[in-house]
Amino acid sequence: MLLSALLDCIRSWWRVDRIRASPIEGRLLRLHPPCFVVIGGNSFEIAHRIVGHDATGPFVDYNVIGKEGPCHLLVQLIVETSQTAIRWIGPDGKRSLEPAEVSVFEPLR
Repeated sequence: MLLSALLDCIRSWWRVDRIRASPIEGRLLRLHPPCFVVIGGNSFEIAHRIVGHDATGPFVDYNVIGKEGPCHLLVQLIVETSQTAIRWIGPDGKRSLEPAEVSVFEPLR
């Protein structure tokens, strides 16, 4: 009986669709305050993160603070194409980024 329940659990886990992301993209989805990111040579501190899901797929919206003031780093997984979209929304406007354009520095725990 216990073995049957365990096998059912493994089968249901195996059949579930899982989000696939590269390690770099996955790291951008797992950031927590007080991490720092460097974008375009400027350093920003992650102050808050919001996790959500919309019609396109799951996303993480990071509120970041830098010398220029508050900004947003939006990391979204596009389910249909299995792509990761990274958008920067700052005082200089909106633009798309590649994962390699975002350096991450996490404090030692």
